[in-house]
Formats: sequence, structure tokens, C-alpha cells
Amino acid sequence: MKTKNRILPIILTFLILIIIVYLFINIKQPLVECEKTITSDSLISVKENLATTFSGNKITKMELTKTIVLPEKYQNDSTINYIKEALDKAYDYLNNKKKIIVSDDNIIVKIIVDKDETIILNNIEFFENTNLQIKINTNTKSKDVVTLRIKDKYTEGGFMTHLKNNGYVCK
Repeated sequence: MKTKNRILPIILTFLILIIIVYLFINIKQPLVECEKTITSDSLISVKENLATTFSGNKITKMELTKTIVLPEKYQNDSTINYIKEALDKAYDYLNNKKKIIVSDDNIIVKIIVDKDETIILNNIEFFENTNLQIKINTNTKSKDVVTLRIKDKYTEGGFMTHLKNNGYVCK
């Protein structure tokens, strides 16, 4: 009799634990998506898309896609390789967290960070002297860039306001 009385509470406790674990696994964390496009004087456009996941008012994951669209004038192997090498060097600190994809008219940089890492937004600039030059600002203290780090404290609204104040459109 005593054994049967103990089985029911054990089964109920086990079921409640399974339900709690299931809810924690399936709770959707808030996601904020922001984007910004800048076109240089040389008609090269840089579009940044940032998807940021929050948990407890802290950034837990960022997925950044930078798409550099080249006009026909710059769609040659030497220019594309020059830009690719500059991007690879600038994002070298991310090791295997970056992927650079090259096509005929654009270069895409995909970055996913979820550890204690920093990303810099709005940091690519193109200009032309005698030939095309690229400037990638890697200074995290510069006022011209937006620096974000995993575990930075933001509410979703505060984060969106911060990026909107820097020219991004967020949803």
C-alpha cells in the first residue's frame, strides 16, 4: 500500500519537470532586426542587416550580414579580391565566426556571434583616388561606428532607439 501511494507523486513530479523543461526550451527569445544601406560616391552600396537576440535585457546572439554591391565598373577579379582580402583581414579576430561569399556583382560577409565577442557596424567606407580604396574602421571607440558586444545590456526598445539614432531602420 505504501509503495502505491509514493508512485503517483513521483510520476506527477516527473511530468511537471518534463513540462517545465519543454517550456524553457521552446520559449522564443525576443529578436530585433535592423538594417542600413549606404552608397558611396563611387556608387558602391553597403547594406547591413543585423538580427539580435535578447535574453533578460542582454544581447545573447547577433547575426550580421553585410552585402557590398559593386557597380559594373568594379566587377573585376582584382577589385573583388582586393575587397575580399581587406574584409578577411578586418574580421580576422572572429576566426571561424565569419563567412565571405563572392559573386560577380557583390560580396557578402556573414557573421554570427554568440560568445563574448564584439562586432562593429557602419565601419566600411569606399573612396576613389586614382583607384578604388576601402577603409574599414576597426576602432571600437570611434564615434563613427556602432560597437555591440554579446552581454551588452539593452532593453529591446533601448536597443532599437540606439540603432535608429545611428541611421538604422529596425523592426
